[in-house]
Amino acid sequence: MLRFLLPVSVVSALCLLTPTTSAQGSNSCTTATVIAGTGSFSVVTTGSTTGSQQPSGCTTIFRDVWFSWTAATTETINLSICGGTGADTVVAVYAASGCPTSGSQIACNDDSCGQQSSLFFPAVSGTTYMLQLGAYGSSTTYSGTFSLQPGTDPCGTSVGPDLLIGDITSIQNANPTGGLDSFTLGTTACNVGSAVMNWYGPTNLHPVISETFYKYEVVDGSGRFEQIGMSWLKHGFASDTGSLCCTCQNPGNNQIMGIGCSDPYSASQSGSQSSLTPRWQVNAHTGVFPYPGANPPWSGNTARRCEVAVADLEPSSATVRYYAECTYVTQDDAQAANNNNNASYKQMAVNGGPTDYSFATMGSTVQGLPAIQQWPLLEPGVTLTSVQVQDDGLFLVGSNATSLGGGLYHYEFAVHNMNSGRNGGSFSVPVPAGALVTNIGFHDITYRNGDGWNNISQTSTDWAGTIAGGAVTWACEAFAQSLNANAIRWGTTYNFRFDCDVAPVDGLVTVGMWKPATVNTFVAAAQAPDLGPTTTAFCFGNGSGTACPCGNNGGLGQGCANSLGYGALLAGIGVASISADTFAIAGSQMPDGPVLYFQGTTQQNGGAGAVFGDGLRCAGGTITRLGTTNNAFGASSYPEPGDPSISVRGGNAVGDVRTYQGWYRNAATFCTAETFNLTPGVQTIWQP
Repeated sequence: MLRFLLPVSVVSALCLLTPTTSAQGSNSCTTATVIAGTGSFSVVTTGSTTGSQQPSGCTTIFRDVWFSWTAATTETINLSICGGTGADTVVAVYAASGCPTSGSQIACNDDSCGQQSSLFFPAVSGTTYMLQLGAYGSSTTYSGTFSLQPGTDPCGTSVGPDLLIGDITSIQNANPTGGLDSFTLGTTACNVGSAVMNWYGPTNLHPVISETFYKYEVVDGSGRFEQIGMSWLKHGFASDTGSLCCTCQNPGNNQIMGIGCSDPYSASQSGSQSSLTPRWQVNAHTGVFPYPGANPPWSGNTARRCEVAVADLEPSSATVRYYAECTYVTQDDAQAANNNNNASYKQMAVNGGPTDYSFATMGSTVQGLPAIQQWPLLEPGVTLTSVQVQDDGLFLVGSNATSLGGGLYHYEFAVHNMNSGRNGGSFSVPVPAGALVTNIGFHDITYRNGDGWNNISQTSTDWAGTIAGGAVTWACEAFAQSLNANAIRWGTTYNFRFDCDVAPVDGLVTVGMWKPATVNTFVAAAQAPDLGPTTTAFCFGNGSGTACPCGNNGGLGQGCANSLGYGALLAGIGVASISADTFAIAGSQMPDGPVLYFQGTTQQNGGAGAVFGDGLRCAGGTITRLGTTNNAFGASSYPEPGDPSISVRGGNAVGDVRTYQGWYRNAATFCTAETFNLTPGVQTIWQP
């Protein structure tokens, strides 16, 4: 009933390296091939022999060749042959300008990405390093490429246990049933943190592993990145003591993953249908889930595996590409706040059809990132914004606008819930008055086999897009209405789209949380229709205007970065109308504490801003204090219930141009001696 395919040995489209430099390697370290700089280099071991200089604590490097490389700067360097050959490789690095002494290596690696090798080493400017590349087998030779690139060694840098998927290793296909096809994936997890990790099989103190499937395609000239499949959850039961990512410190207990250790699960283990449990029981933010999990009835080859509708498939091509993502969730990793790197992904090949397709993995695993990170690499111009919801999980919001000609633009959005336990319940894009909005669309994922409360699958009812209140808004049933509502659950991506006759600008979109709390929305930078002169954002801390005081730049649409590691956001909400008077300003991504919202009559320094504390003063001229409030979960707004409206408090009249900003407490002295920062600015023109 099962069809097995080995990974396809192809160079991944993800390997964005500089052009290959001419180099091959010398079989003798005395005449090592000299290379310089970073990028991709050729390596040929054909005809080479096995040298006497060998690393210790690492396997023998057979049929080795040598390169000499001198560091131009002091930084961590990643030596990788991943995707550069299909052979089983071994590599080592020595701090030496000639033949090194055996066992004196500073790093060596056998298997890191499948049977290929990758390692990190600290390079010091002006120091020469000897690079030794060869094979695991005594008769194996190869030709291919390796790369030297600046990088960050993941091992031991995180405090506490830190789980990373080091590799997606294998795939198992299942025969299609009832219009559905499926596959399962093998994974190797690594503990790259500074503490051991629980892996207790008979309790809920172990990881659960999910698989999801994505399709990128170009439709009518516009790209879209959609989730088309997902699996139920495999449970970890015992940890091995491999050294895929780091050097394993064996804990002597297979119910614990040691520091630096790695553990493989095969595709067949991941596809054992009877042991898989539903996703709805897991809070990905806390890592908590019941054990044993729910076990509703199931039947068929595809059930509980990474299922995808056959109708959503077509063979891979230049305009149709596929990616598989695997995610681990476990309690101690989440409690250490190290769970934002728990997803990794890999490109997939899809062939066959029209009723039966085969799936195979391609290239190298992209470690520590969800698959949506591939969208900007496939389609230049895509904006991707990460938003950490305080006391909850991480969301990523992607957007792109494509000209359709004739003054019409297609807007494409994707909202990915990485690990939020509160989930997403609404999505809103502001549009200017009088804009022509057509072809409103939506795409979600289908829940099957009883994945939901009371063993009833969570509904897959489409969110209806409506135009009202100056925005296009989609929403699912509220939390109070249905526990099985079609919310954006953890590990899923929902898409929103429309056409509009207004050109794009860097704007803000709003995501509403499904499970209610004190603050129930957040804003994210995105490409959105230009709202015109009535409300515009300005004065960003991203280097586009006045430089932030200590190089503490924020991201797209943000102010200067604060002690949380990113800049605040500010949005104008509602209608700046003297008669309607629904205008409000909302700030987010700030530390909890006091924030003063104020109004100005001009843009400071022509909109570029002026250094003030740890940020930029954006609103200038005559200043009016609107009100002081406290951030909760990093967000707040003005007016709050009981406050005077902005037009009343600001003394505004029709035609007035006013600027707005938030001035907030930033308790950590991480930049200047001051302990405050500011949001970017928002300007509006008051209408009748």
